[in-house]
Amino acid sequence: MRRMMGLLAALLTIAPVGAEPRNPLDALPLDALTATRERPLFRPTRRPPAPVPVVAPAPESPPDAASVAVTAPPPFDLVGAVVGRDTAIALLRNRTTNQILRLRPGDDAEGWRVATIGSRTVALERDGRTQSLALLATPPPPADAQVAGEPQPAESAAAPPVEAKRIAGRTRPER
Repeated sequence: MRRMMGLLAALLTIAPVGAEPRNPLDALPLDALTATRERPLFRPTRRPPAPVPVVAPAPESPPDAASVAVTAPPPFDLVGAVVGRDTAIALLRNRTTNQILRLRPGDDAEGWRVATIGSRTVALERDGRTQSLALLATPPPPADAQVAGEPQPAESAAAPPVEAKRIAGRTRPER
């Protein structure tokens, strides 16, 4: 069926030899139709659109230190928050010094002002920009904490000795 439809469509498009085309514009090549490009029909001014000027992109200059400091996120992690009826305190850990800061709304730390404190978030403001910190699921271990897989010292690695307990004339290990 599909083959027959394709054959029928091909027969309808073929004009008999020596017959004139149905539309006289079919005989003209598109390159010969310059007037429609010079005076477009569907433009109110009947003028072609102005050519778009090609502008070379400006070379990027390296960012200065002031703009980098403005866009840098705060160097803190939220490790705790205390929110009560009359008070709110955020516990922030400075990532560079590992110092814990206790801040209330309005307090400043390294140029960041505490705007609001929620039970699991804190909003910090700097230069009209607000950055929100969420409470860490598990706080990072202290720098001096032992890493998993490291060998422990010999005295803590040995199991404590099993003490014997005397019960009704028998001796058995204590559990």
